[in-house]
Amino acid sequence: MGSRVQGDDFFARYGLADVARLSDPAAELYRSFGLRRGTIAEIFNWKVWQRGFESAILEGHGVGMLAGDGFQMPGVFLIYRDEIVKAFRHETPADRPDYLEMAACELPGQ
Repeated sequence: MGSRVQGDDFFARYGLADVARLSDPAAELYRSFGLRRGTIAEIFNWKVWQRGFESAILEGHGVGMLAGDGFQMPGVFLIYRDEIVKAFRHETPADRPDYLEMAACELPGQ
């Protein structure tokens, strides 16, 4: 939901400056993928605080400024030929999808 410049800076930090991406400040794509806003209990619970500490401190990603709606729930989607092949909709922001499992699926028509 951040600006294009924020996205450029973020992706460059992780060596992904050449990866295609979208900027969606109005959160239109979130709604089109059926991603809802979280509740206070889903956003501010022990599991989320623990995951935030692990990511920011233990894994060294740090704490940045909030870009967009902090209550917007995330999701991960594998799209092939304009169809959602796999979807992971987070129950809390602390959830971690298995990206390799998502990418290892058989694509339609293959």
